[in-house]
Amino acid sequence: MRLHIRHETTYTYESPVRNSIQYIRLTPRNTPQQRIFEWHLDIIPGETSDMIDGYGNPVTVMTLKKAFPSITLVAEGIVDLTGKPLTRDDSPFPPEVFLCDTPLTEMDDDLKAFAEQYSPNKRSLVRLMKHLREHIAFTPGVTNVTHTAAEAFKLGAGVCQDHTHIFIACCRHIGVPARYVSGYIHSVSDDHVATHAWAEVWLGSNWQTFDVVNTLNVAESHLKLAVGLDYLDVAPVRGMRNGGGTEHMQTRAWVTEAAQTQ
Repeated sequence: MRLHIRHETTYTYESPVRNSIQYIRLTPRNTPQQRIFEWHLDIIPGETSDMIDGYGNPVTVMTLKKAFPSITLVAEGIVDLTGKPLTRDDSPFPPEVFLCDTPLTEMDDDLKAFAEQYSPNKRSLVRLMKHLREHIAFTPGVTNVTHTAAEAFKLGAGVCQDHTHIFIACCRHIGVPARYVSGYIHSVSDDHVATHAWAEVWLGSNWQTFDVVNTLNVAESHLKLAVGLDYLDVAPVRGMRNGGGTEHMQTRAWVTEAAQTQ
């Protein structure tokens, strides 16, 4: 499948920002599962440089040294999804690193009791995924990026970020390495959010996909941007600034099937 992706994000401020440094994870890398045919990341204003973070994710570093009222990011490209299974040697770390807990994957006694109903094998984790989707209603606006897995589980509602944090927390609690994945998903439904989050878990000798919101165990329609322990490791834009006051963000992404030419 060949996809065309366009992702536009604008940050505006109530007063000019004096200076800023931001780490932007909006560039996919080539893997056996995805071939990057073309990709452009336009950032206005700011000077940029490229690096690879500790998880192997491409990162664009934006630095601004003069006052500015807004930032505009546009990521756009063409990508081929191959449908191949995930590979085992795609991380600079051993899988056991992804057993580490983080504040966002924090558990309470109720969530631990829920997780302990399941076993560290694929069939049981598929059941866990389906039961979480039934228990946690997809409800935009009830949580934000600071909500922990335990808090979202108690609410019984959230978005893909919350579903993924809860699933990862449960996996780690029963001894299964699990990592957070950010990216895009193609769907025939106009109501589906194109930016997405899902999990990958280490079972046997390779990583496997678990998309809780869509109860999918394959990633044939998923374009991966970054992986990490939780959302904070893969946030599309994260950094620091001086000044600016209140920040307002507008973002929209389109993921459509593109024609393939011979």
